[in-house]
Amino acid sequence: MTAYSLDHVALAVRRWHQAGPVLAGRFGGRWDSGYVQPVFCPAQIEYADGMRVELLEPGADPGSFVRRFLDGRQAAALPHHITFKVRDIRATLEAARAHGFEPILVNLANAYWQEGFLHPKDTGLGFLVQVAQAAGSPKDIAGDMPGAHPSPPWPTPEGPRAALPVVAGRVAGWDRARTVLCDILGGVESSPAPGVSVFAWRSGAELLLTADPGAAPGLRLLAFRGDGTTSWEAPEVLEAAEREPVVPELGIRVTDLAADAGAGSKEGTVPTRR
Repeated sequence: MTAYSLDHVALAVRRWHQAGPVLAGRFGGRWDSGYVQPVFCPAQIEYADGMRVELLEPGADPGSFVRRFLDGRQAAALPHHITFKVRDIRATLEAARAHGFEPILVNLANAYWQEGFLHPKDTGLGFLVQVAQAAGSPKDIAGDMPGAHPSPPWPTPEGPRAALPVVAGRVAGWDRARTVLCDILGGVESSPAPGVSVFAWRSGAELLLTADPGAAPGLRLLAFRGDGTTSWEAPEVLEAAEREPVVPELGIRVTDLAADAGAGSKEGTVPTRR
């Protein structure tokens, strides 16, 4: 019933081309897939370690949930959800219910992509949690469907791809967060420093969280490594989450850990898993 991968982070944006050139140009992300739908238009950008960032653009439908999400917060871009891949979505959804979380937007009708969500108000995480059982990659599933974009609407970068080994966020408290991430999704928790927890799965990025009851919970930072490696240090990530400004095109902070390699403290080092 547990997750085997933190598969991708999804950002709601007004247009693909506002965020894509930042993710591709600065961090060498490569276009994986994208297609246009009436309600929302998803596109995924892949990095050296296989981690992906998804861009959710509103579709032409006036009731698009992406448009409502951005309009309600008067934002150009915002983090929207994190997706965890599972092998048995029905078991995962039942585990969520057994722990007191009622999944929303459950759709098990498509044999190739089955999904459900846990609401941030229930989990205290500050972002939607998507659990998905997939028969293939988004590119495989989309295939040659109408509206598919085989290539990006911006120049493909020529340089190397960065890795995206860690995503940082903040929670209101630990109890509900640990229940979701460990008891339901099977994450392995470690604590590199007081008040800091890291949650890891077999593949995908790790999730570094701090608890602050006085601050709004949610995702704060995408921590890349421009050299393509996946090692990182907790103090370095936490410092970047405070130092870096929010990138308007993305609605979240970003940093290149490789640019500051060796400058941070060795205490709290998290070794690479790949």
